[in-house]
Amino acid sequence: MGALTPLHVFVKEFETLLNVEIDRLTDNMSHGHLENHAEYKYLAGKIAGLRAAIEYLAEADKIYKERYL
Repeated sequence: MGALTPLHVFVKEFETLLNVEIDRLTDNMSHGHLENHAEYKYLAGKIAGLRAAIEYLAEADKIYKERYL
């Protein structure tokens, strides 16, 4: 594996922040802190979007390593 670059550190920290937010939203949903079904659907969509962002980060990292390392 190559040297750890500022880009790798940024990606890892960003992924950590996304996972923390997913955990926070999931906890809110699982502990019943929702007003109605619409709020549940909104939070579920938000979690899905954050998970997609993590997948895009992983894909971008893979492409970067294939092209430039």
